[in-house]
Amino acid sequence: TNNYARQLVRDKTPIEGTVIVAKDQTNGRGQRSNLWVAEPYMNLTCSYVLKPVFLAAKDQFILSAAVALAVFETISALLPKENVKVKWPNDVLVNGKKIAGILIENMLRGSNLETSIIGIGINVNQVQFPAGFNPTSIKLNAASDVKIEAVLDLLSAQLERFYLQLREGKLDTLLESFNSNLFERGILMNLQVNDKLESVMIVGVEKTGELRLEHSNGTQTLHQHYEINWLL
Repeated sequence: TNNYARQLVRDKTPIEGTVIVAKDQTNGRGQRSNLWVAEPYMNLTCSYVLKPVFLAAKDQFILSAAVALAVFETISALLPKENVKVKWPNDVLVNGKKIAGILIENMLRGSNLETSIIGIGINVNQVQFPAGFNPTSIKLNAASDVKIEAVLDLLSAQLERFYLQLREGKLDTLLESFNSNLFERGILMNLQVNDKLESVMIVGVEKTGELRLEHSNGTQTLHQHYEINWLL
């Protein structure tokens, strides 16, 4: 859907808020060139076209945070009894298992964003997944089918809500909300940091999108997403 959205932007100039939905996505993409595997007709796979021309390129992580919060609130509304968290940089987990992923592709004009394609995948009614993953779905937690169209409607409303906050310049508020719902924040845990296994504590995420870690000797360091390997 991101590829299709990019073609639309190039050829048709779609209005802001256009959403493309694939019932059967055959070439799903995740972060770091990973695949996003979705069983046909069972999940929500979609891309939104936004035009955040008001946002400086240096603040583009806050757009990512706003989108993650929209997905977080959508899942929280559908699964109010479960432990829903945002995993840095922009996955959403339920009880420690991945239920949603986000892939944002930004196009710049000068020092600001021009167009952003927001790809979102949410596991809705799928109950079986390939080996080697750590996934879950809405149905696995709710024990009943959920209408994918209803999930899309809820997600669109939440995305508009947080996008308007972004447009209003509430960057600090969005980052604070993101950190408040951050997976394993303040908890001592084992992570691979630059290929080295360490016992660290997640302090939070900076406005730049970097993850701040505190090490056993009390020092703090900042990291990009490709430097961290989660042991889930």
